Amino acid sequence: MDMQICIKILDCIGKTIFYILMYRYIYYIIGLLKYRKFKPTENKHNFAICISGRNEEKVIRNILESIANQDYPLEKITVFVVAHNCTDNTAKIAREFHENGLKVVVYEYNNPNERTKGFALKHLFEKIEQDYGRNNFDGYYIFDADNVLNANYITKMNEAFDEGNKIVLSFRNSKNMNQNWISFSYGMHWIRTCLKENRGKSVLNHACRVQGTGILFANELVKDGWIHTKLTEDRAFCTDAVFKGYKLSYCDEAIFYDEQPSELKIALRQRLRWAKGHLQTAKEYCPKLLKNMFRKDRNFFTTFDMFWINFPIHIESLGRKFLKNLFQLAIAIAYYSVVGLFWSLVIAWISGLLSDWIKDLVDQMLVFIVYRKRLTYAGFWKTTWFVVMFPIFDIIGKWTSRIALFKKVEWKPIPHKTVVNVSTLTAK
Repeated sequence: MDMQICIKILDCIGKTIFYILMYRYIYYIIGLLKYRKFKPTENKHNFAICISGRNEEKVIRNILESIANQDYPLEKITVFVVAHNCTDNTAKIAREFHENGLKVVVYEYNNPNERTKGFALKHLFEKIEQDYGRNNFDGYYIFDADNVLNANYITKMNEAFDEGNKIVLSFRNSKNMNQNWISFSYGMHWIRTCLKENRGKSVLNHACRVQGTGILFANELVKDGWIHTKLTEDRAFCTDAVFKGYKLSYCDEAIFYDEQPSELKIALRQRLRWAKGHLQTAKEYCPKLLKNMFRKDRNFFTTFDMFWINFPIHIESLGRKFLKNLFQLAIAIAYYSVVGLFWSLVIAWISGLLSDWIKDLVDQMLVFIVYRKRLTYAGFWKTTWFVVMFPIFDIIGKWTSRIALFKKVEWKPIPHKTVVNVSTLTAK
């Protein structure tokens, strides 16, 4: 086949994917204008709050304090803490916690061969079934030990849950977004997803994008226990839920905080783990979602969107660009224009970086406008520097997605050190 034709085919594939994904701008526009609100309800559901933690003695008390100070009836809440593979006082501190009558149940799980959060949750739901019965709770929250909840968090999530939403996601804010450009980038990454996708999707009643923690789901989703134990158990859980016909809603008024990594080494390690976990989920579920799109008992657009959330687009784009450049190189060699090709590629690369930076800048400005009252600022000049550096975070995400295809990745803990005054943090 003529190489020019091959190049045109590759360009056509890229443009087709670009135009297919244009629908996401509909979510963005809607999210800028409104978000889904839920009506107050007198129906107070019985909830279990599941917290997993490994060596979290510095922060475990903060999340328990924030739960104990909820404006929701505490007799309707049972907190389950699973301290997995701990070598510190996480379990001891959780067991000794006694504030406002909050019920805290602690389980310890030690298995060095099963280190992921998914295995900890698997063990926890087995213990809940054994000691309490999973059906005795209407819904389950999943949190990390470093999270902190606004005082009205459970009330707001209960309103969304009471309207029949089987899975509800919430607004993920940051304890330390103002620490440095890395923690800022993480915080901006989560909030940008809320604005660009989840607000609009929730209004249209489409499946929202999972954000790792701060999830509420009905007991029927764990009737057989927790089965997702790979590197990104959250992505697998929610993708599996959509595959089974569930939708993921979003409550913008339910705010919680978590600690963001502030060291580049830790960030690179975490992004690589995410990337590998996303590839695992894509391999397992993309074929299933593709098949499910056309089932009469499934929502086509929800399944279609979840397919593209999981599709490894950075790997596809790398392969497509590699082939295109290879064909262009062969043509350049044949016509003695290698130097011209080199400079055209350099110009294209610089143009791409500039375009991405401008896009990221616009996203950040819109986040600042919409969520200005929720953000923690580091002063004008520091924040400006963080904004300038943010595109590097996206570049890291793009390349770790590609590296993960070839690299073996093992789960390693992310250290949490930020101890906060809960009342000060949640007063915003």
